[in-house]
Amino acid sequence: MQHRRLTCLTRLLIVLLALTLGPGPAMAGAWMQQEGKGFAATHIVYRKDLIALQGLGTGRDLPVELGYYGEYGLSSRWTLGVDLNGLRGGDAHALLFLRSPLPQLGKTHVAAELALGTNQREGRWLAMQRLTLSFGRGFQAELAGRDLSGWMALDLAHEWRSMGLETTWKLDATLGLNRPGQLAPLLQIETSKGSAGSATSITPSLRIPLGPDKFSASQELLLGIEHKRAGGARSLGVKLALWHRF
Repeated sequence: MQHRRLTCLTRLLIVLLALTLGPGPAMAGAWMQQEGKGFAATHIVYRKDLIALQGLGTGRDLPVELGYYGEYGLSSRWTLGVDLNGLRGGDAHALLFLRSPLPQLGKTHVAAELALGTNQREGRWLAMQRLTLSFGRGFQAELAGRDLSGWMALDLAHEWRSMGLETTWKLDATLGLNRPGQLAPLLQIETSKGSAGSATSITPSLRIPLGPDKFSASQELLLGIEHKRAGGARSLGVKLALWHRF
């Protein structure tokens, strides 16, 4: 089966042109983890069919999504990580990945990532691979007399699922602000198109620091609202995640 082209590629590539200055966040594919340092995120997403929410019908039963993402800096050139994700009673994947930096494009960070593992489809576990090209750059700006800093990231990935029987292109964009010790907004846009269909989700979130002491300052709670369109259906979800830097 041949993959179909990603129709929103041109629109999201515009995001890349807006990238400016600054350092990268803890979880972004264009940046490497420092040697001996790491990052982990655990999340859960509960979705409800918009048809049911609008009172226009019973809608569909949507499974809860669970996920875990972790990465660790082996050296200045290699970051090792794991990506686990699954829908309760549905599809799932488990991947081990390795990331390495590529030559920068001016002040834009660039990295390539190869992930190998397995995915579950209709009760069967089969080989899966993913290749990702990531771009990222921070920014500094002024708004209403206040200095702002943050980052923008763009990740383009190609996945081969179920021993290559399913192929998918993915393009994700992230925009976040740096506000240490304070509430910080985050916006994530995720798109995919392939042999299994297409999907788009937009998730505005708020990062909430968990405390002022040394241990809790390395942890954040992320609370977001997800609007997703997949397979002709739309859903609204609540995303809850715990971020931890170590």
